[in-house]
Amino acid sequence: MTRTILLVDDERDSLEPMRVLLEEEYHVLAAYSGKEALEILPTADVEMIIADQRMPGMSGVDLLARVREYYPNMIRLILTAYTDFDAMLKAINAGRVYRYIIKPWDVRDMRLVIRQAFEWKDLLAAKGRLDADLRDAHRVLTQRSLELEAAHNTIVKQEKMAAVGQFASQMVHEIKNYLQVILTLNEYLATTDSEEIDAIMEVQDQALLLNDLATDIMEYAQGSLDIPFRPTATPPARPAEKIIKTCGHHPLFESLDIVINSADLPAWHLDPKQIERLLFNLLKNAAKASLGYGNKEIELSVKMENNELVYRVVDHGKGIPLAARDQIWEPFFTQWTQKGIGLGLCICKQIAETHGGRLQFQETEGGGSTFVLAIPEKK
Repeated sequence: MTRTILLVDDERDSLEPMRVLLEEEYHVLAAYSGKEALEILPTADVEMIIADQRMPGMSGVDLLARVREYYPNMIRLILTAYTDFDAMLKAINAGRVYRYIIKPWDVRDMRLVIRQAFEWKDLLAAKGRLDADLRDAHRVLTQRSLELEAAHNTIVKQEKMAAVGQFASQMVHEIKNYLQVILTLNEYLATTDSEEIDAIMEVQDQALLLNDLATDIMEYAQGSLDIPFRPTATPPARPAEKIIKTCGHHPLFESLDIVINSADLPAWHLDPKQIERLLFNLLKNAAKASLGYGNKEIELSVKMENNELVYRVVDHGKGIPLAARDQIWEPFFTQWTQKGIGLGLCICKQIAETHGGRLQFQETEGGGSTFVLAIPEKK
């Protein structure tokens, strides 16, 4: 496509020879004043303007300043005599013109300057396209990188889930076999006049709880993500008090003090065994976080807040790093050096949601972790 140049000079004798010269290669338009040039520009696809510096009414520099304002990508050249040299340098340094051409101009130099100016414009355009392509490529690569990372994480989780599932299915089957023996023997002992009847009943409760847990793990390992929900009208403090008793027989809590604060609350629509499991997981996490720290107290409270039943477990231990707080609910994530597969909080969250509630993390004032389970009243 032929490129268009606009020549601006108030002297026809100077303009016409240039027009004849350039028409051999370009489409050339002519204007005899700055005002006329500004009227032509909106009507034509002009890529270059060459203006004489000394024109009445509007100088070449003033015209090109106006052109730059409205057509910043247009190439701007100016014709000048040696006497205007300082003004030209200032115009070039200010970015108003690409080059100046000294009058009287030489044919060969004129053609060379114009050719170089168009090459420079084409290079800038190519650079702009390349920059845009690079930005698009970077954006695409960043997106693909995020997608690959997400896919990798998904695959890793699936592989872990498959491995844990296979292992859990096998181990739970064996655990349930031994549990049946324990339960049978315990039922027999519970009918005797043993002085250890309370301890025997505690073993019975724990064995039943373990049996239910084993069943749930097997279902989870076989692909069922639903937590079994067996609700009943339950005094809210009962699961808390029962699990505190269980903690008293667990070695993890030997050097810790668990303080329970519970109000006399009406019965709530709960699955007591699932609430016990949730509280036990939270208390074990609190115990692990408290090891090696001065404050050995863990608080478990049961209250009504804003028409919701609220269980709160508070410790003053190591806390959870800011970077890990979004990950704690994910399967297989753990920050403990003790062995574990990192399903505790994930299951706790599902239990909370099964009850129509929510489980949230808060930072304990002064350091440590607080987990809050809020369960709304069933409508």
